[in-house]
Amino acid sequence: MPDEREEFFFDVPSHVAKLVIQEGVTFSGGLRVGYRKPDQPLVIEGRDRQTSVLFGTKVSGWTDQQRIAESDKWKYGSISVLADATVSVRNLTSLNPRGYHISGYAHASVIHLENCRLIDDRPGDNNNSDGFHGASGSTIRDSFISTSDDAIKIYRDLEIVNVTIHQGRNGAAIQLGWGGEPDAAQARIENLTILGTAPDGLYNMAPITWEAGEAGRRELEIKGLRVAATGKMYDEVHSRWIPLGLFEIKPSQCILNLRATGVEIDIPSLGLQQSKGSLQLEGKVRLEREE
Repeated sequence: MPDEREEFFFDVPSHVAKLVIQEGVTFSGGLRVGYRKPDQPLVIEGRDRQTSVLFGTKVSGWTDQQRIAESDKWKYGSISVLADATVSVRNLTSLNPRGYHISGYAHASVIHLENCRLIDDRPGDNNNSDGFHGASGSTIRDSFISTSDDAIKIYRDLEIVNVTIHQGRNGAAIQLGWGGEPDAAQARIENLTILGTAPDGLYNMAPITWEAGEAGRRELEIKGLRVAATGKMYDEVHSRWIPLGLFEIKPSQCILNLRATGVEIDIPSLGLQQSKGSLQLEGKVRLEREE
């Protein structure tokens, strides 16, 4: 019997240089990109950002229902770059992917995302629909993310420009690590907006989170940061709800140096910072502690 789980995904032939989704067209399926020589980049382009759509499923928690291993969930996304390749994705919407939205975890899976929407509007809080991850040199520009897990992962050197993130209950807007990532990464960020949108004001992570790690280092230079969120986040250590913080930096042996200028922060607290390094916020910071 054919494995419909796998047949949903299309392996893009290496000789194909460009895929186009026309205006008003929804492509139900996922795209998998294999190895490409440096002089054979791939472009995936929509004719209309709103109506050129890569669609996954209406089913919530699809990867869990299919018993997909945690380390393989990214391979079941809207666009999964499985090996070294340069891929440009622009002017389209990724909607309710079966796994992650747009990811590449190979050493040189460089992804350039521009003028896109990554959206998960299904019910439930555990759809594992992580937003964006790419190898060093990847970029994300002029895009919008509202999904049901970590929106952007900074595990490799990355550039983020003119991006708005709506953070729901599950996942962080910016995730710095879960423990198994490379030792060092840098990010250059301009004009990043993070808005808390959980209807009940409850979050399981801070907007900027480093969940776990032992020897990592992250360097973030931000020019223009707006964060507006209110509510509470879950303190797993003490099994309680506490005022939502901007940071949740847990690993004490890691190093985080973050400098943000032109900030407008409106959030109950600055949160948790247990790593080495320094956090510098220059601009307007308004803290309203919630009891």
